[in-house]
Amino acid sequence: MPVAVTNDYVIEKAIKDLLRDNNTPMNFKAIDVSHNISALSRPGLACAVVSGDYSEPDMSGKIEEKAKIVVSLVFKNVANEEERRKLAHPAVRYVIGKLHHNDLGLDIMPLIVGDWREVTTAEHVAVACMVIEIEFTTQFTVVPESAEQNYRELLSICSTFKSETPDNETLAEGTVIFNEVNNEPES
Repeated sequence: MPVAVTNDYVIEKAIKDLLRDNNTPMNFKAIDVSHNISALSRPGLACAVVSGDYSEPDMSGKIEEKAKIVVSLVFKNVANEEERRKLAHPAVRYVIGKLHHNDLGLDIMPLIVGDWREVTTAEHVAVACMVIEIEFTTQFTVVPESAEQNYRELLSICSTFKSETPDNETLAEGTVIFNEVNNEPES
């Protein structure tokens, strides 16, 4: 039986879990593409649902979300660009093969691959990295009844934030350690 999707993060997590499976010879290291990648012993992976398009197909009150997902792959090889590409191109095909037409065991339409592109910057080249993004789309029903559950999750996350003033006029700061919240092992 499929697991109910309560938010886009569930999709992101399912993709990361699938591609970071330590029981297979090919697994990726979870990375944060917004930070400098200094040590990378195997290809890196980041995943984000980056946009959603909503519609209400009937009068049921249910909302359909068409989500766009970006999977970022990072390859590091200090030898040269050719060695990075030698690894990158088969890895792109591997990820596409694993995700295209896959519903991740969730209550979503199977992922459909869009396009891929290299997004390597001068900063990446300086540290011998290559970055590739692959786009996918999926569609699922947003159930209004899950709003209360989403609200409780939001309250839990926001409770870790602190403010400088009692009237909350300043920007909130906080840290959420999802590995501990979700009991995930660190990568």
